[in-house]
Amino acid sequence: MTAKNRGNRPSASRTSFAAPSTPVSLDSEPPNFSLHFLCPDFDVHALDAEGQAAFAKTLQKLSSSSWADLKRAQRHGQGSELIPAGEIKAPIPSQFQGEPKFMVFRYRGMLPMAGVRVRDVYHVLWIEPEFGRLYDHD
Repeated sequence: MTAKNRGNRPSASRTSFAAPSTPVSLDSEPPNFSLHFLCPDFDVHALDAEGQAAFAKTLQKLSSSSWADLKRAQRHGQGSELIPAGEIKAPIPSQFQGEPKFMVFRYRGMLPMAGVRVRDVYHVLWIEPEFGRLYDHD
């Protein structure tokens, strides 16, 4: 019986693998925005031209900051606040039914847009077209 030729044994690697990179903190990154789950009657079409412009300018302004900077900002400035889900008057999209709170940013004076942060993406769910329609303000 003859020995099977199985080829040559691979030589030992002369190089080592690079050390894994340190995970990037998502708070050091700027937010990305998704409008995919915007609810009818609380979307850009519910806003007048000035509201639409203010919303677009706010997204651009927010995207020039990191999540960490936004967390440190005043809630009625460029910062945010959390609103309990039970205070939201509008329907909650099924993908976000289990969320206990929603993150709110101001886009035009005190008018809010509300949504959910998932990793580095802020999903805008509602843009309040008139004060008090999305939730009761304190």
